[in-house]
Amino acid sequence: MEFIRRFHDSGDLADVRELLRSKGIPTHVAPGGGRSPSFWALFCCINEQADDVRRLLHDPSHEPSLKVDAEAFEAMLEHTDTSLLTRYATVVATVVFVLFAFLVALLSMRYH
Repeated sequence: MEFIRRFHDSGDLADVRELLRSKGIPTHVAPGGGRSPSFWALFCCINEQADDVRRLLHDPSHEPSLKVDAEAFEAMLEHTDTSLLTRYATVVATVVFVLFAFLVALLSMRYH
């Protein structure tokens, strides 16, 4: 993701995001300034589109060279993928189980 611009007006931010979505450019917004945001940072999700974003801010009629389904891309960002976490938890649980079984087998051999 590449930083594009800071906004202090949420209305301006919404207008720019809508323009970029309509041109096939997904964005991400990060609030800044503490608990109640005093500004928002706008990021271009696809680095290859950053130059097109900057041109669009100066010329809304510009057509970007790379377009994607911005709404689908942004929706994908909102829903975090937990499959990696699930795999990690499965590996950890398996290792713990194997170590426990090994320890039980070792202790049972010692007392027999």
